[in-house]
Amino acid sequence: MRKKRFIHGLAIIMLFVLTLTACAGKSSNMKMKDMKMDVSDQSRPQSESTSYSYDKAVDGETESAQAEEAIVPGASTVSADMTNRQIQDKIIKRVSMVVETQDFDGLITAITDKIRFLGGYEESSSINGRRYYYSKETREGRIVARIPKDHLDEFTSSIDQEANVVNSEMTSENVTLQYVDMESRKKALEIEQERLFVLLEKEEKMDNIITLESRLSDIRYELQNYESQLRTMDNQVEYSTVTLTIYEVERITPGSEEKKSVGKRIENGFRDTMYRISEGAKDFVVWFVVNLPYLIIWGGIFTAVILLIRRYHNKKKLKMIAANPAASEEPKQ
Repeated sequence: MRKKRFIHGLAIIMLFVLTLTACAGKSSNMKMKDMKMDVSDQSRPQSESTSYSYDKAVDGETESAQAEEAIVPGASTVSADMTNRQIQDKIIKRVSMVVETQDFDGLITAITDKIRFLGGYEESSSINGRRYYYSKETREGRIVARIPKDHLDEFTSSIDQEANVVNSEMTSENVTLQYVDMESRKKALEIEQERLFVLLEKEEKMDNIITLESRLSDIRYELQNYESQLRTMDNQVEYSTVTLTIYEVERITPGSEEKKSVGKRIENGFRDTMYRISEGAKDFVVWFVVNLPYLIIWGGIFTAVILLIRRYHNKKKLKMIAANPAASEEPKQ
């Protein structure tokens, strides 16, 4: 009986020992695996780790830049609200005016002085007409002026006072969304550029350095392009474009309100007729006085030719009479 109890106790003890041994083996195996993994991680080359981080970083930057470019253009309500709060409307205004004047030189001077007074500048200007041998020919001028947007109405009003405006047009173009889109793209590129600079300082592998510098070069080009477009937009918004076409005329075109009345139409027609007669008489007097030397010369030549012809005929007639005296005496009998 005692022997059986001893055997049962020994079996229980052996089972307990085996259980502890198995648990210890598993724990040691796990520790060995962890140590092996640590050693393998430490023995991995530094360039491989850097290359992995570079690829992940570049891919992440590209994806983030593309995501920002896709989200920003103003499709969402949040971006629209930010646009309204952070930036004013970017509106480009263009004005085109056709005017006529009897004092061409005076109007050109007045326009030039007004542009400078308002803080604008002439983008281009040209004047045609009035050649030496055609002094009566009227002139035509074209001025493209850039006027500060706050003084645009003042400038157009001054033109209306100085000259007769035949035609006037104004167009407005709202480029706010386009401007905000370019600003967001520019900001995303700047963020990507800063992060790539950080990676470039840590990079040691030549292939990765070349790839980073190539991408940075592309980013610099894109940034310069966006900055140029933004500056152009700012200039077009801050300085409105006014195109003036100026005609020199002898008579100002009557206003449309004068043309509606029959009496005014008759009065204007009669004035036009008298004006043409007066101008025709003046032109004839001017032409006659200017060409008088030619008329005197050609008149003298014509008179001399007539006298020579008459003298020739008289001599011929006298010769015929002298040759036939009987024929000349017959009519007398």
